[in-house]
Formats: sequence, C-alpha cells, structure tokens
Amino acid sequence: DAMKAITLDAAYQLKLDHEMGSIEAGKLADFAVLEADPLEVDPVTLKDIEVWGTVLGGVLQPAGSAT
Repeated sequence: DAMKAITLDAAYQLKLDHEMGSIEAGKLADFAVLEADPLEVDPVTLKDIEVWGTVLGGVLQPAGSAT
C-alpha cells in the first residue's frame, strides 16, 4: 500500500494517472532499478537495498555515475 501511495495514488491526486504513476506502455516513467524487491524484504531493511541505477527519460543511469 505504501508503494501505491507514492506512485499511482500520487499521480491520481495530481490528475496525471493517465500519464504517470505506473509502468505501462505510453506512460512517462523515471524509476530506480533496485537489487531487491522492496515488496519482498523486511520493512526494516528497506533502507539497505542497493540501487543498481535509475532510468531517466528512457536512458539508464548506472548508480554512482554523474549526469
């Protein structure tokens, strides 16, 4: 529920859920690529999940790279 609150529900509140808030064909999506599934780990360890990279505007930015 927390993940939905900061993604699709937030886009819905801004009346932009038709453009963003979920990863679907035709929608805008900048997102992080994580080492572990945040829905499958103990909530206490969420802060320890390593970030592999971020996709910004369709371009992969590896973790630790400068833009």
